[in-house]
Amino acid sequence: MSESDEVIAHSDLSKSELNAEDVDVGGEGTRVYHESAVGEMDSLHDGRSKTVLVNEGLVPAAGELLVDVVEYGPGVSCPVHYHEGTDHFFYILEGEGVLEVEGEEIDLSQGSVAWIGEGDRHRLFAREGQEMRVFEYFSNGDHDTVFEGEECSWSPDDADE
Repeated sequence: MSESDEVIAHSDLSKSELNAEDVDVGGEGTRVYHESAVGEMDSLHDGRSKTVLVNEGLVPAAGELLVDVVEYGPGVSCPVHYHEGTDHFFYILEGEGVLEVEGEEIDLSQGSVAWIGEGDRHRLFAREGQEMRVFEYFSNGDHDTVFEGEECSWSPDDADE
C-alpha cells in the first residue's frame, strides 16, 4: 500500500495524474518508460493490483485511452460489472482463470484474448491456486462502469526507485 492516503476510483483511472520515473521523450509525443517506474495500485476490495501503462496523465497525447495490467491473486475475482461508453479487451499474459459473461463461464489461459462488448455484464477471476496477469485495454478510458456492489477503488503505491 502507498504511504499516502490517496485513493483513485475506477472511474477516474483514465485521467489520473500518474508519474513515471525515467521517461525518455522523443519526437513530438513519444514517451518510453518501464512499467515498474509507474508503480502499482492495490485494490481496496480484493487481492488484485493494477499498473496503469497508458492514460492521459502519463501520455498526454493518449487522450481517452486507458491501458493497464492487472494481477489477480489465486482465486481472486473482480466484481460483476459492465461498461457504458467503451468496449475493452483482455489478453492473458500469465496464469489461468475464467471470464464470466452474462452468467456464462469461459476458460482462459496464457495467450487467451477476450473482447468485452459495451454493456456486457462480466467478471474475471483467477483459478484457485493460480495467479493470473492480464493486459487490459479500454477503447475509451473516460467511460462509466456500473458495479453490482461497491465501486472498485485503487490505492497507488510509490513507483520503484
